[in-house]
Amino acid sequence: MRKESVFIKTLAVLILLNFTLHPVTAITFENKTGNGTYSMESVEDISPGEIIDISFSNQHPTLGKPIEIIVTVKGNPTGQRFNETITVSDEYEGLIVKSSEAKWKSGNVTFDQVEIKIGRLPKYTKKIQWYPVVVGNHTLTFKAGSFPVKTKNVSVGFDVENIVFPSLGCPSIVNKNITEKLTIVVSEERHVLEDSLEICHAELKKIDGSSTYILDNQSIQFSTWLYVNEDEVEDELIVNYNISSIPCGFYNITITTEKEEYTWPHAVKIMDEEPEEFSFVQLTDPHIGKVYNLINEKEMLADVIHYVNEEVKPDFVVLSGDLVDWYNSRNKRNFFLELQEIIVMCDSPVFTIPGNHDRYEHRLLLLYNPFYDLSNYHFYINPLNDYAFEYGNMNFLLLDSGYDYSRWEIKLNILSPTPEGSGLTNTQIHLIENELGNDEINQNIIMHHPAVNDIDDYGLFSVPDDLPSGNDECIAFNRAEFIECCLASNVSLVLAGHTHNNKILDFLGEEPVDPLEWPMFVQTDSTTLNRKNVGGRLVDVEDGQVQSYEYVPLTYDSFFLT
Repeated sequence: MRKESVFIKTLAVLILLNFTLHPVTAITFENKTGNGTYSMESVEDISPGEIIDISFSNQHPTLGKPIEIIVTVKGNPTGQRFNETITVSDEYEGLIVKSSEAKWKSGNVTFDQVEIKIGRLPKYTKKIQWYPVVVGNHTLTFKAGSFPVKTKNVSVGFDVENIVFPSLGCPSIVNKNITEKLTIVVSEERHVLEDSLEICHAELKKIDGSSTYILDNQSIQFSTWLYVNEDEVEDELIVNYNISSIPCGFYNITITTEKEEYTWPHAVKIMDEEPEEFSFVQLTDPHIGKVYNLINEKEMLADVIHYVNEEVKPDFVVLSGDLVDWYNSRNKRNFFLELQEIIVMCDSPVFTIPGNHDRYEHRLLLLYNPFYDLSNYHFYINPLNDYAFEYGNMNFLLLDSGYDYSRWEIKLNILSPTPEGSGLTNTQIHLIENELGNDEINQNIIMHHPAVNDIDDYGLFSVPDDLPSGNDECIAFNRAEFIECCLASNVSLVLAGHTHNNKILDFLGEEPVDPLEWPMFVQTDSTTLNRKNVGGRLVDVEDGQVQSYEYVPLTYDSFFLT
């Protein structure tokens, strides 16, 4: 038995050496020339430190699901060791949703810069993680040192076929005083030989079912397709409808294509004008379906929505992540469907963003793990991760602050069990500054993980930090850049959840002397998990300026007696 084990180990080592030391002169690489064609270049003609191969863990990625890029560079078997810098940039053309409109826009972002150590082996590899946040066509450019760039074309699609915008969790609030058009975005897959996507029928139905209005004056704003695989493509269609003849009200939307009928409840709100004074409510971390407690989160959230309808009557509600605790299609309960049932109880439009728990695809017993799957959130609640809208002369940005990060990607740590969020990508920072943001008016940002805390991350494998504010349970990537954005671009509030605490902090992580000295970084307690503190944050706005943002009870006294 022992001899057999030694033989197997020896064989494994020989195989490994064969792959490692195999001559690389037979390798060729497609090098893009100026006219868009590719020439085959032998590796023996490539200098040490130059890129010889680029591979993707997924050739056709989807929104919000990280992929791994492996970059291989030539080693320097006969020379000295040295470090090489690899810069990766993304030139994209993709979908941007802002202010009840959707446009196909272009941009260029450097999303990573890594260093690779080159030694005497024939080749070296570097893993780069890419978190796609823009659906569309991407040209990724890889530059190693001063060598010519290498490029790869990648399409990023949606992981659902549906009306992408508006939706239950990203409704369209149309102000007739500003525009009389309703923008609809549809994403649908087809075989490459089939006809392109067309909308055959579209209608709005009041949420109480009292009346239905046909949308029959269609104008196509934009149409394109993205590769799903060799035989299938994904159509992205942006269509406008004139709604001047449709009365003000709150509507469900239904569209029919040649292939399917798609419906979103509570997706369109039509108004004559927006008020100068308005309020909205932030609810967060309801964790529907959470195990190991005696709370029925669904019933509790339903009672909160009932109170909001009857007593608060806000212009809209934001749900800032961890909407469900975990999702399992084999479970008898579908927690996202239960969440749908609660959201449609709300008389006001509801805007959502995902949290780390909305990615969990099966039951977690004791430990957090880094999960990335948002497909169920996209299918049942909201196909978008990052978007913006303007209301009452104020801009609102809703951002995906990422998945579980730090120690849980390294090894388990029982000392500080709540993970940080991966944070914001360079592309998201670019979108804040150039697309979703509008620093000419006051802005509020809503995301799940906070950017500022009053204590630093602690315990083994904690996230390093050199900012004056604490970073415990905060975003990991681009924290400093995001705070700088908030300081420079008229941001009033950054509303977050995740920590299940109520805190108001300035950018230094300290309690402010003046709570109206912007920007304020605000954490809000779970709407359901604290029986003694069932509520949310009520934000009052007048003339485009935040007047107050107190955490308030959102339930009747009888709530605790049931």
